[in-house]
Amino acid sequence: MYQAVIMVVQKEKNDMKKYNFLIVLIMLFLLSGCTKVKIGPEFSQLQKRTANSTASSIVLDNEVYHDIQDIRSIKNIVSNGISKNEAVKIALQNNPGLQADFQNLGIAKADLAQAGLYSNPSINSVFRLPTRDDGPGTSQTNIESVAALRLSDLWQVPLAKNVAQDLVEIVSLRIFSTILTVVEETKIAYDTCLATELYVENTKNLLTTTKDLRDEIYYRQLYGYTTDLDKNFIDAKVGMLESELKQQEADLANAYTHLKTLMGLSPSSTAIILTDTLYKKMLIPEFIILENYALAQRPEIQIAIMKIKQYKDTIRSEKSKIFRKVDIGVSYKQDFEKSFAGWGPYFDITLPIFDDNYAQIARAEFLFKQAEQELVAQRIKILDELNKPYANFKALEKEIDWYKNNILPSHFKAIEYAYKHAETMQITMATALESKVTFYETYSQFIEKNYHAVKEFTRLERAVGKSFELFFMNEIGEQQC
Repeated sequence: MYQAVIMVVQKEKNDMKKYNFLIVLIMLFLLSGCTKVKIGPEFSQLQKRTANSTASSIVLDNEVYHDIQDIRSIKNIVSNGISKNEAVKIALQNNPGLQADFQNLGIAKADLAQAGLYSNPSINSVFRLPTRDDGPGTSQTNIESVAALRLSDLWQVPLAKNVAQDLVEIVSLRIFSTILTVVEETKIAYDTCLATELYVENTKNLLTTTKDLRDEIYYRQLYGYTTDLDKNFIDAKVGMLESELKQQEADLANAYTHLKTLMGLSPSSTAIILTDTLYKKMLIPEFIILENYALAQRPEIQIAIMKIKQYKDTIRSEKSKIFRKVDIGVSYKQDFEKSFAGWGPYFDITLPIFDDNYAQIARAEFLFKQAEQELVAQRIKILDELNKPYANFKALEKEIDWYKNNILPSHFKAIEYAYKHAETMQITMATALESKVTFYETYSQFIEKNYHAVKEFTRLERAVGKSFELFFMNEIGEQQC
């Protein structure tokens, strides 16, 4: 009786062990299905880079709004208009193309996660059943099973993971480069709107003055002081200015549309008001400081350096694949008729006789040499991108000062002189109006000089990879410390 009780208890224990094994197996399957790819640390690093270079922030999976009024209610932007820096902040957080680009970071991280996974164990079983019976000892039922693990994963997976990790960093840097480009384009689009508004206003003033001059020429013809040639010439000039004004008004509408597009807004959304001015003092650090920073910190330089590391890791990874497949495990065989069963080790390897992966190794070595040369080429390109806008900006800066201190004041004096003597009949009113027309034509050139200076300033910032305001803020912080 005791023996029967012991057998029952033992059976229950065995059943419990089976149930526990099944529960653990089910939990393993469930846990593997719950694994998610997260890019929080990588995106935080991208946020830090953006803040340190642009003084703006980025948001992952941010809801995109198509009207400025919706953004104002969320970002607490002033209701009477937006500054250039605020336009940049909106573009970085509301641009749908940039939000879509952020997903590439998740794609690269998913590839990294996949590269770090080891091959699933494999179980191969063969069941042989007799199809006919030719007598005792001639037919048999047997089972053969092999359970194996990929041994070569132990040295191949870590190397493949290093390559994938390099790609994640390259994707992050490439997105950061796109962020800097979006900042550049938004600033230029903002300044284009300001400049085009000034062009329109100046052309309107020029057109009004030219029409006044036309009226004066028509009036003076009554007394024989002007000819039909003067009338035809001034009519043509008025017509040209009216045509130019129409084109400038269309350019202004297009400029605002482009700015809205960069900010992720609909072209037909609420009109936006710009609070900054085109004319302002623009300070830039010393060229050697800009050069050193760009050659060390530009994302394109960092990408070139990471590519060299990537191909170094790729060479090691490809060399580890000379023995592409090495499996180890256990095998089992049982013959029911002969009451035979046995266990034994299992080993499977592909011998590198015909394919020793030499071609892929050579390919990685060529890519490595190519990456080294691309780093040199990228440094030369960056120096070119630095020198051109820097030289252009310095030249325009001197031209603008010359306009401010000499050319425009001389025009003001000429206009004042002409109108003063026109009142005393010493100079004709036509001459006074012509002096004013000349001033507006010169002022259009002054607007153009300022616009190009601002564009070169922004391009130089992009070539450096950092806002100049942050350079000076860092200098002030260092002095205070």
